[in-house]
Amino acid sequence: MKKRHAFIAAAATALLLISIAPGAAHADPDSLEEVEAELKERGEELEAVIEDYNGANEDLKKTEKRIKKIEKSLPKLEEEAEEARLAATDIAVAAYTKGNDLSAVGSILGGSPNRAIDRITAMSALNASQAEDLDRFIEAQTNLEEELATLEETKVSQKAIKKEIGKKKSKIEGEMADLDELKAQLSPPSAPDISQFPPAPSGAAGDAVSFAYAQVGEPYSWGAAGPDAWDCSGLTMGAWNAAGVGLPHNAASQYNSMPHVSRANLAPGDLVFYNGLNHVGIYAGDGVVVHAPTSGQNVSVVGIDSMPIDGYGRPG
Repeated sequence: MKKRHAFIAAAATALLLISIAPGAAHADPDSLEEVEAELKERGEELEAVIEDYNGANEDLKKTEKRIKKIEKSLPKLEEEAEEARLAATDIAVAAYTKGNDLSAVGSILGGSPNRAIDRITAMSALNASQAEDLDRFIEAQTNLEEELATLEETKVSQKAIKKEIGKKKSKIEGEMADLDELKAQLSPPSAPDISQFPPAPSGAAGDAVSFAYAQVGEPYSWGAAGPDAWDCSGLTMGAWNAAGVGLPHNAASQYNSMPHVSRANLAPGDLVFYNGLNHVGIYAGDGVVVHAPTSGQNVSVVGIDSMPIDGYGRPG
């Protein structure tokens, strides 16, 4: 029961997070410098909403797995419950045959398992084997009922999350259309000089950094995790997936899924978290990170301190 309530509470928290509205309206910029500043500011505001959206999608994956797991377990639980019910019926029949009133057996087993056991024990002294069979009856019925209740609650939560995601998606798409209009006013960025990047190390961390390097210059796209466009957590997820390590598609969830390291112990391949855990990049060494910045910008290599840092994590 505690697991079920914790799971539903987590789903409710996801709904609360994705209910946050995008940033307030902004005045139209007058110069290219103002366009760039406006694009950056609005992109960072929207990124928090996008990461909430990504987190909600992660919760949807969990509910889907939970539903499949429960549905897979139900036939066995139903079989165990039926076998236990038949054993309890035999005990009830044995108790009632003393009074030659078999017609009442059905009513004995009606209602909750515990009430049924109370009725049977009130009529007849039970031996150890019978008591064990009745305990199994209670356990089997309780397990089945709890799983059925969890299944129903999970489906209700999943439906609510999907509805909220649909609303949030519409809001994000509307805001993105405005940002795309701003982006059209800017000159295309120049191609990056990959030879200037710090060399990738060996091992899994090197595989992750090399993957991130290979995406430099590709566009930011909200909710994207490749192969030709990325958002921040989609890029770090893809990079470490290339190294054989699975990560969730959400910056805060990534931070919570791995050991944290200090700035002094930071190594290439570690993740650097920004903007209230709503942004993440992958450390490449020599004081730089690779990240997917925001709408209108491409995957790039920037100084690690280009944004306020919330923490560091090491996948693996």
